[in-house]
Amino acid sequence: MFGCNYSGENADGRGIENSTIEDGYLEKHELAEFLNAVKEHGLPCDIEIFHLLAFSGMRSGELCALKDTDFNFELNELRITKTLYNPDNNMRKYTLTPPKSTGSIRKFNVIDIVMNLLQEHIVKQRTLRLEYKKLFTDYHENNFVFAHKNGYPLIQKNILIRMERILKKTSITKKATPHIFRHTHISMLTEAEVDLKTIMKRVGHDDAKTTLKIYTHVTEKMKKDANEKIKNHFSDILQI
Repeated sequence: MFGCNYSGENADGRGIENSTIEDGYLEKHELAEFLNAVKEHGLPCDIEIFHLLAFSGMRSGELCALKDTDFNFELNELRITKTLYNPDNNMRKYTLTPPKSTGSIRKFNVIDIVMNLLQEHIVKQRTLRLEYKKLFTDYHENNFVFAHKNGYPLIQKNILIRMERILKKTSITKKATPHIFRHTHISMLTEAEVDLKTIMKRVGHDDAKTTLKIYTHVTEKMKKDANEKIKNHFSDILQI
């Protein structure tokens, strides 16, 4: 079935405690391995969920709060105006609140491959909602993009449990929660040579220290890699 239903008993975690900066984000090969595992072993909606987290840098609470109207597929634009607050881990007891800070309210473009994936997902969801309304007398009609069959939104705990399940199918040993995708996205943008100000605006970061730490680390690494590439490529003509 296409519905996003899944349950489990793990506790949610918003932050990541790391001994090194590299532990705080997924390297390119690790992200590729994770997304391949999602494709092979994922539950319904996992492909859409984890591609969107990785290529948007949004928080899991922001993802859970997404509605159809937050997507502009003509412009490949995504709007973040709210987050889902769910302290009791009960899908029926949720509230939608403004994001962490005013800077977290934002619009930004997402690559067309991911937006096409989400557009197909939303079209299917709209059709399935008509069926689910007939099955559930208490159907929650609120047009959440990622929802249970009864219409109630997935909560952060659901996203964490789904991620833990996929991680077990990989060789990744980092202690990762969905928050790692925010840091991963920052590193991706840095490698793509996007400037720091644009990155901060895109991810809605109110803590410049975290973004700057990752940005600085990745740019320094890029410089070292560039020097190594130059040395390897031109070693045959060095006359020293």
